[in-house]
Amino acid sequence: MLCMETITKVRRLFHKDRLSQREIAKKLQLDRRTVRKYLNLTEIPRYQRENYLSPKLGPFKTRLIDRLEAQMALPKHQRLSAVRHFEWLCSLGFEGKYPCVSRFIKRFYQEYQSIKPVFIPQSFPCGESYQFDWSHEKVCIQGEVIKLNVAHFRLCHSQAYFVRAYLRQTVEMLIDAHNHAFQFFGGTPQRGIYDNPKTIVKKIGQGKERIFNDAFLAMVNHFLIEPVACTPAAGWEKGQVERQVQTLRKRFFLPMLAFDSLDELNAYLLSKCQKRLEQPWKDDKHQTINERLIKEQHHFSAYIPYSGYRTERLLVNTCSLILFDSHRYSVPCHLVGKAVTAQITADTLRVFYGHEEVTQHPRSFLKNQTTYNPYHYLSALAKKPGALRHGEPFIHWPLPECIKTLQKHLMSQPKGDKAMVKLLSLIADFGEDIGITAAEIALEQGIPTVEAILNIILRLTEPTIPELESQHIPLTRPPVATLTHFDQLLTRK
Repeated sequence: MLCMETITKVRRLFHKDRLSQREIAKKLQLDRRTVRKYLNLTEIPRYQRENYLSPKLGPFKTRLIDRLEAQMALPKHQRLSAVRHFEWLCSLGFEGKYPCVSRFIKRFYQEYQSIKPVFIPQSFPCGESYQFDWSHEKVCIQGEVIKLNVAHFRLCHSQAYFVRAYLRQTVEMLIDAHNHAFQFFGGTPQRGIYDNPKTIVKKIGQGKERIFNDAFLAMVNHFLIEPVACTPAAGWEKGQVERQVQTLRKRFFLPMLAFDSLDELNAYLLSKCQKRLEQPWKDDKHQTINERLIKEQHHFSAYIPYSGYRTERLLVNTCSLILFDSHRYSVPCHLVGKAVTAQITADTLRVFYGHEEVTQHPRSFLKNQTTYNPYHYLSALAKKPGALRHGEPFIHWPLPECIKTLQKHLMSQPKGDKAMVKLLSLIADFGEDIGITAAEIALEQGIPTVEAILNIILRLTEPTIPELESQHIPLTRPPVATLTHFDQLLTRK
């Protein structure tokens, strides 16, 4: 093979200088057949050495191969680069250059990947096991494209599946997904096959040895499930759900879905899971998946919902707020400076002080935002009523129309702030239903004052005396009517 410089001269003399092949061969002292060969090539040949001699790498090849084989057992994003391997070799005394190391590693990967693995078909008993995995999908919610975590369940025997989307991939979401899945399947299988995320596996040991997450372990103990964790980077051990993730991504999430809320998306996914049950069963086209699922249900354990939650110890700041997952939630003012316990589920955050529940909020996933309950600040308003006008908890307070009308009337009068705080305190003490009813009655009667509303509330809440049922008691000696007593009156003078 000629060097690239000679090939370039041959092509330039022929195409640019218009010399014949004979003249080029004579000028460059080449055979005419060689000149003809390189002029007829459609692509420029690239010179590659077949064998690279790397004597300095020789003593280190065995250790490097062992290290590379260990790396192949890890997921791709956890494998070290060729530069890191080169640095490791240098620390062992390697004196060669980086290119020989990178070429060796590249050739090792090519040879390793050329070995095709062998898979053994599997058959699962009825009602015995299911497979679980997470996937990441992009969906448009309220006009904004967000990345969701989708929980995938698949029964290994009947091939029925269940999917549900979440904004996070945390323990409370994992628990909620299992509750919905087992409710949909109509029972709990005996065994679950999982990957190794932190929400499930706390530490990976040798072989199948695992230290499971405590919250996950409590959940499977409740459902009486035997958890089985796959080998890292061995997706074929739960191949059904791995294939399901790829299939449903193309079938459900492409083109991109758009919904007004996450609940609407999950309702859509549930309808797709129900429709799946009408399809023929893979192993017997004369049966539907739903018919096989009904047979599996006889082998399931009864589904009992698991009320698991995540617990966090949080400190209440001077604004009577707690911070969880970059979102702030209000608590009653008397807890400022104290530590409270938050019980977090997939959709609710409940706050406890001691053994008493002091408040609860719907779970929010908006970063650097605040969820207020204005009633939490009433005790502070009694001392600072002026904060009612521009206080952040009260600016967007959705008050009923009758209360807004009373607010306009009270705030236009002297000390209207204090009067409005008293009105809100009455509503908090007696309940919104009674407070709103009393406010409407006060407006109808033309007496929009706090005193009138208090009077109406007391009358509405006044205990009623139950009417006693009269019973007929028979007399042993019934009375006898005698008119002779009236005759005595006529005779008197």
